[in-house]
Amino acid sequence: MIKDIGVYSVNNDEKIRLNGNENPVDCSEEEIKNIISKLIKLELNRYPNTDGDKLREAYASIVGLTKENLIIGNGSDEMINLVISKNISKGDKVLTLTPDFVMYDFYTDLNDGKLIKYDIDLENGVDIDNFINKGVEENAKLVIFSNPNNPTGYEFKIDEIKKVLNAFRDKVVLVDEAYFEFYGETMVPFINEYDNLIVTRTLSKAWGLAAIRVGFLISKVGNIKKLEKYKTPYNVNSISQEIAIEVLKNEKRFKENLDMIIEERENLYNSLLDIQEKANEKDIDIKFYKSKANFIYGRSKEKEKIINALNNNDIIIRNFNDDGFRITVGLSSENKKVLDLIDKALFGGEICE
Repeated sequence: MIKDIGVYSVNNDEKIRLNGNENPVDCSEEEIKNIISKLIKLELNRYPNTDGDKLREAYASIVGLTKENLIIGNGSDEMINLVISKNISKGDKVLTLTPDFVMYDFYTDLNDGKLIKYDIDLENGVDIDNFINKGVEENAKLVIFSNPNNPTGYEFKIDEIKKVLNAFRDKVVLVDEAYFEFYGETMVPFINEYDNLIVTRTLSKAWGLAAIRVGFLISKVGNIKKLEKYKTPYNVNSISQEIAIEVLKNEKRFKENLDMIIEERENLYNSLLDIQEKANEKDIDIKFYKSKANFIYGRSKEKEKIINALNNNDIIIRNFNDDGFRITVGLSSENKKVLDLIDKALFGGEICE
């Protein structure tokens, strides 16, 4: 039986949506024109290329691999489920972090496994040896975590991940790199060094293609051959494949957009730190954490005031069950409005227009 773990959703209305870690910038007009010219040539009565050969080639060239190192998925979610389903049986344990991506819970539960969670200490970092020891003690059959972490923005260093890979040589270690582009450090260059390493990527975040649901599983060729037999046929439709191929051509625009988001992230974080300092002087509990992704994680006993102030002004951020919340980095104008509303919620005053 699937346990009640809550519904994961992102609102799709006209509000300012800073809850889904989406890219605030859409494709350029030129890209849209090129996409349309490709789509009108599609034969809609035909199934898509089931292996997405051209798309795999396009992304493989970007990451410096061959298409034989990749499987395409209907979002990286599908690839995460593929790895979990082929590596655990009923009752098996999966080691992860908490907090981390909620879909690890969903897919582990779907496959009758049990998720073992190691707490992230945002003040002192994760003790990698204790993390490993917990997995060994629990006899975890699979290790999975996002890097940078979603929702906290915490990052493991490459050497720390290598330590995990060496400790679990006979177990698969899945590193979910959905937010890698905002960080810059990746495990992809090491896929041939570690038989047990699998990396997942997505085009939904830095590449700004959340609407088309395209992700990738990356590993050594032997692992790909084993896993691709269990991939659903025709899992990524022709329209999504064509759009992805076209957008992947424009690395210059991608890099410019990425640099903008990273700059906005740092500006937003520094401004939130100013609010934090001001709040702490008034004995108001609030804390923001440095991030290597496209969002900022915060914790506060005054969270409901903040959430309500933003909701009342048509801004949605991610609200967690505890005192945590997460703000996706938006456009400069959106970020300024968020800062103004948080300031007003905590200290009072008029909202700046």
